[in-house]
Amino acid sequence: MVKRVALIADGSKSDLYACFCAVKLAKRMDASLFSILLLPRSEQGYSGWETGDEVWNEFSPSSLWQLISGLCSLEDVQASFHLLPKDSDAELVDFLVSNKVSCLIAGAADDDEFEYKKEWSSRIIKGVIGHSKWYMGNPTVFLAKPWNDESFRKILKQLSSDCSLYPIEIASV
Repeated sequence: MVKRVALIADGSKSDLYACFCAVKLAKRMDASLFSILLLPRSEQGYSGWETGDEVWNEFSPSSLWQLISGLCSLEDVQASFHLLPKDSDAELVDFLVSNKVSCLIAGAADDDEFEYKKEWSSRIIKGVIGHSKWYMGNPTVFLAKPWNDESFRKILKQLSSDCSLYPIEIASV
């Protein structure tokens, strides 16, 4: 059975960190990556989706998908891209169940967002587990927090040791 990881992005700054984590996890698990963007529905209902200035103000959904696509290409990870309404937990639950996604990743930029997304993901998981067509056990949820300076230095050091042709040095400020 093919393993499936879902990156759930809502336009917050933390989505960028979550992208890196999701692609790396999918690579490590030899899994397919489902990139899900949660967007508000259009007011008119018939004209599609809106990005909403209040949410997607740091970058556009297409920029995020370009980043994910590039990372997946580098890591040789199969990815698919999906738009779902932000205001409907039920549609997200149905999507996860119908695609047999057993691992979710979302980002959290700070402690408040972490607590909010922890509660939100708990509702989603309860919906998945309680779904009449779900049979795969409890899904796993990862909430990726941004790198602090120490974590970033460790990552750069690891990259430097892995890339003998192109060493990376940390410039002190």
